[in-house]
Amino acid sequence: MTVLTMGCRVNQYESALLGQGGAAQGYRPARAGEQAELVVINTCSVTGESDRQARQLIRRAARDHPDARIVVTGCYAQNAPERVAALPRVELVLGNGEKTRLWEHLRPSLAPEGADKIRVGDLSAVTRVTEQPPVAQFGDRARAFLQVQDGCDRACAYCVIPRLRGPSRSFPVERVVDQARHFLESGYEELVLTGVNLGAYGRDLAGRPTLAALAREILAMEGVGRLRISSLDPLDIDADLIDLLGKNPRLCSHLHLSIQSGDDGVRRRMGRGRGRDEVLARIARVRAARPEVILGADFIVGFPSEDESAFQRTLELTEAAELALLHVFPYSPRPETPAASLPRELLVPGEEIRARAWRLRQAGDTLLEQVSRERIGGEEEMLIENLENGIGIGKTSGFLTMHLPDARDAWRGALVPVIIESFDPKNKSLTGRLRGAFF
Repeated sequence: MTVLTMGCRVNQYESALLGQGGAAQGYRPARAGEQAELVVINTCSVTGESDRQARQLIRRAARDHPDARIVVTGCYAQNAPERVAALPRVELVLGNGEKTRLWEHLRPSLAPEGADKIRVGDLSAVTRVTEQPPVAQFGDRARAFLQVQDGCDRACAYCVIPRLRGPSRSFPVERVVDQARHFLESGYEELVLTGVNLGAYGRDLAGRPTLAALAREILAMEGVGRLRISSLDPLDIDADLIDLLGKNPRLCSHLHLSIQSGDDGVRRRMGRGRGRDEVLARIARVRAARPEVILGADFIVGFPSEDESAFQRTLELTEAAELALLHVFPYSPRPETPAASLPRELLVPGEEIRARAWRLRQAGDTLLEQVSRERIGGEEEMLIENLENGIGIGKTSGFLTMHLPDARDAWRGALVPVIIESFDPKNKSLTGRLRGAFF
């Protein structure tokens, strides 16, 4: 069995669940170069490019595994089931609401053509997360992603994800803690809280537990080396989370913020709510509580009506907030979204979008080098994610990439103390040495 995964950390957690289910059904993971008996493809559909890559991945799987049964699930399956079903050798198409019941749907034989192969339901009325067993192993990854929430109640003008994932639903605290316990017992020293709209955690649960309260529960567990929080809207960072970030060093000094634009007018047309001043004020409070924090951000460049002055405000916000780890997405219209019907005269030419994306990435690289060099001579903890020729490669608490030259006795997943010695702008990576004996 092979599980191929695209996209977000939620997909990666769900793929780990699918792989565990396959083992319970008697499948074993196919080795490198080995043809699989079953291929499950967990797709993404956040952009038009994601759709193209999903089709490409499905076709490649059909070529590489000519005798395998191919099942496609995830957001692209939810978004375009008929198109997926028409691709070569796809036997079963499962929506996001059906993916955890794969083994119920995967009968010994299915009709080779027609709607019988499509199992995609409407998620708009779903109010609870699906019951599922805890995951014991997270593949060969050094850190474990811990899904705590699914779905989204926002109505961003450019986004299809609420329709593909359904409304926001939170996992009960006790279920999250139980999953965290399984990961800790498997030896993971870093856990990552993740969700489709993570900042909405707890709003649909009895007692409305907050993300900060959930993080405190996990940080109190024995064996937690460090806890990381994945992408958040900066306006979902409340006083309780800022307090926890400032007081508990095991909560990683890194936040990735969904900002999308630094211009108030563009943010309003995007449906992002309040303006840049409030975003900057929230970031200032985070930095006051945890001065060493590294901030990243998502931006969409070239959204309809974004002129040069609006783009300049995004650059200015990036520099003012020292956003060093950027994900820059050139805008492309998604069918069935409000932005796709905006007047053509508001559209930004493609060559201008590409030029702005390059400029923003360059600004991010400059800030990354700046904040990285500021850390030379300091001490950090590094999670070793890979080992290449005796060199350990991983991430600091602030999610900066680190190389550790003398790591021959190390192991993937080790959390080690290092002293930072230099920064390589070519690889965008710090280099360090162990602080004392560890291995």
